[in-house]
Amino acid sequence: MTNNSIKYPIGIQSFSKIRENGYAYVDKTAWIYKLVEKGSSYFLSRPRRFGKSLLLSTLQAYFEGRKDLFKGLAIESMEKKWDSFPVILLSFATYRPSDQNIEALLDNRWSELESRFGKLTDTVDPAERFRNIIRAAHDSTGKKVVILVDEYDAPLVAHLTDKEIIRERVRDLLKSVYVNLKDLDQYLQFVMLTGISRFSKLTIFSGLNNLKDISMIPAWNDICGITENELIENFGQGIEALGENLHTDYNGALKLLKENYDGYHFTEDSADIYNPFSLLNALSDSAIDSYWFRSATPTFLVKYLNASNGSLSKIMTETVSARSLADIETYRTSPAALLFQTGYLTIKEYDSRRRRYTLGIPNKEVETGLYSELLSYNLRIDQDKMDGDIWEIKDLLEAGKPDEALKHIRSFFAGVPGNTTAKHPEIFYENNLFLLFKLIGIDARAEWWTSDGRIDILLEMTNCIYIMELKLDKSAEDAIEQINRKDYALPWKYDGRRVFKIGINFLTSTRNIDKWIIEF
Repeated sequence: MTNNSIKYPIGIQSFSKIRENGYAYVDKTAWIYKLVEKGSSYFLSRPRRFGKSLLLSTLQAYFEGRKDLFKGLAIESMEKKWDSFPVILLSFATYRPSDQNIEALLDNRWSELESRFGKLTDTVDPAERFRNIIRAAHDSTGKKVVILVDEYDAPLVAHLTDKEIIRERVRDLLKSVYVNLKDLDQYLQFVMLTGISRFSKLTIFSGLNNLKDISMIPAWNDICGITENELIENFGQGIEALGENLHTDYNGALKLLKENYDGYHFTEDSADIYNPFSLLNALSDSAIDSYWFRSATPTFLVKYLNASNGSLSKIMTETVSARSLADIETYRTSPAALLFQTGYLTIKEYDSRRRRYTLGIPNKEVETGLYSELLSYNLRIDQDKMDGDIWEIKDLLEAGKPDEALKHIRSFFAGVPGNTTAKHPEIFYENNLFLLFKLIGIDARAEWWTSDGRIDILLEMTNCIYIMELKLDKSAEDAIEQINRKDYALPWKYDGRRVFKIGINFLTSTRNIDKWIIEF
C-alpha cells in the first residue's frame, strides 16, 4: 500500500505553524508578492474555509519580515528587501452573537493591541480606540502600519435575519471602526480585508475608494483554493493512497476528487478551483466524504430558501447580474446571489454582452449535502431513514414501477409539519419532489417548458421518461387531463424509452399525496 506520509494542515490557518512543523503547503507566495507590488489596499471575497485566513497569515509573516519562513518558496527569489512593519490582524471568523456581543469582542481585541503598542488616551469609544491604536503602532515603531481584517463581515452576516434595529447597531459600529482605514491612510502601509461578500451600505466600500476589490477579477481567480495543477504537483502521493483505499487507480481517484470537490469559478472563463478544506481532508483520510458541508450546517440558508417560496430548480440555475453577485444585501431579492457568496453556487457561464452570470452547483459534495439538508428539514425525515429507504425509489422508477415508487414517496411526505405549507404549498411540494429525485441521482427538471405549456416535474432515466403534473386540492384526473390536453409527451414520441404520464393530487388537509393516476 502507498505510504501517505504527507502532513495535511487540516484546520491550520497559521502560515508559521505550517512552515515550522513541516505541513504540506501549496505555494501561494507569488500572489503575495503580486499583491504588494500592484497595490496597497484590497478586498477579497471567498466562501468560508477557502483559504482566506491562511492568505492573511502569510501576509502577516511577510510584512513582519520573517524571511526564514519563506525559504524555498517562490517569493524568496522575488523579494530583495524583507522590511518589517507593525501588523494588526483582526479576525471576526469565530464571532457568535450567542457567545459574545460585538462590543465585547472589540474591547478584548483593543485591550490586547493597547498592551502591545501603548495607549494614547483612555477613551472607551471603539472607533476612537482603533484610531489611537493605529497611531500608537506607527509612533512606537516609526513605521507605517499593516492592517489585515479576516472575515470583516462575519458580524453582519450573523445578524442578517435579526431585527433591523440590531442590524443597524452592528452596521453603524463597524462603519465607525472601518472608516479609520480611509481617514488614517497616511499611517498605513498595506490594508486587506476578506469576507464572503460586500455590503453596499457599509461606507468602507463607498468611501474608501482606494480599496481594490479583486474578488471577481480573472487575474486573481487562483489566489485561494487549489487548482488541478497544484493538486497534481503537490499531492500525487495522497491521490495514489486514495485510489488504493477506494480500489481504483490514480486516474480514478483524481476523477472522484474532481467530481466531489472541484468546479468553483469566481470569475468568467477561469480554471476550476477545488475546495481546499474538503480536498485536504479527503487526501488525509484517503476517503470521499462531505467535509466542507458538514463543517457548518447551513441552517440559516435552509430556512431562508424555504422562506423564499421560489422554485429551487430555477434558483439553482439562475442568471444574475455581476452587481448582485458582489453585494450580500441583494439576498432579499436574489437567493442565488447569497448561495454564490456562501459557496453553494458558482459561475457556470458568462454573457459578456449583458454582463450576466449563469450559476449552478459546483460539485457533488455541495449538491448532495444541500439537497439532503433541505429535504430532511422540510419533511422532518430522519437522516438514517433517508439514507436507506430513499434509494429504493430510484430502483423502482428505473424498473418502470412508478406505482410502487409513489407509495414510498407518500411515506416520506407523512412527516410534513402542519405549519410548513401555509404560504405557497404548490411550490413546497414541487420543490421537495425535485429535491428527492435529484438527491438519488435522477435527472430531474422542475417547471420544464414545452411548446404548449410547462411540465411540473420531468424525469429522464435510462429506460423511462416520467412526466408529472401536480395539483393541490383538486384531483389527479385534472392533472392527467392537462398532460394529455397539452400533449406534454410529444417530444419523446420517438425517443425509444417508455413514457409514463403521472397526475398527482396533494391535499392541504393531510399535507400529503391524495391520489395519483398513471398512464403509459
